[in-house]
Amino acid sequence: MALPLHEQFQKQTLANAIESATDMAELKGVASLLLDLYFRQKSATMDIVEGKI
Repeated sequence: MALPLHEQFQKQTLANAIESATDMAELKGVASLLLDLYFRQKSATMDIVEGKI
C-alpha cells in the first residue's frame, strides 16, 4: 500500500532524523516520540472501530 505524498515526506523526515543522529540521547528522544505516536494512533483506531468517534 503506497502512502500519500505528504505521509511519505513525514516518514522520510523522521528517517533522516534517525540516520543523522549522532548521540544516544537524540535517538532516545526520537524513539520516545515514535512510541507515543504509535500508541496514540492505535488508540484512535480503536475508538473509530468501536464507534466512539
